Amino acid sequence: MRSYVPAYELQEPRNLLDALERMARDPGEWRPFAGGTDLMVLLEAGKLVQRKFLSIWKLPELSGITVAPAHVNLNALTTYSEIRGHELLAHEFPLLCRAAAETGSIATQNRGTLGGNIANASPAADSPPVLLVYDAELELVSASALLRAKSSPGRASKT
Repeated sequence: MRSYVPAYELQEPRNLLDALERMARDPGEWRPFAGGTDLMVLLEAGKLVQRKFLSIWKLPELSGITVAPAHVNLNALTTYSEIRGHELLAHEFPLLCRAAAETGSIATQNRGTLGGNIANASPAADSPPVLLVYDAELELVSASALLRAKSSPGRASKT
């Protein structure tokens, strides 16, 4: 049985801090929504229990791949297509590019995000094992950490 779409609420926060504050203010009420590849399967099957979503798809703070001399940052909204098409990743992290190429269909690769794949903790997730092989580190942030970083520049904390 398919879900009834009007029974769900989707809002677009102004920025990352707005999204984090909403989730902190109402724990468990809001769930971030970006690529939606896993959520759409649950919605179609009528098994999507969560009712309120925050669209984080357009938040620039979570997008992009940045290359620094000592590391590469793959932000949460990095799609599998972006990983597959990145020249440095293909050269330095070929297993990650291979996993991205084998993740779902082209449509899933265009919408599915690295952060969503990790956050959903599916046992069938393609990227977490590869990230472990490369000793990847996750940087997590909370509303309180962002507020502290803004109030004391140069002293960002990870929470």
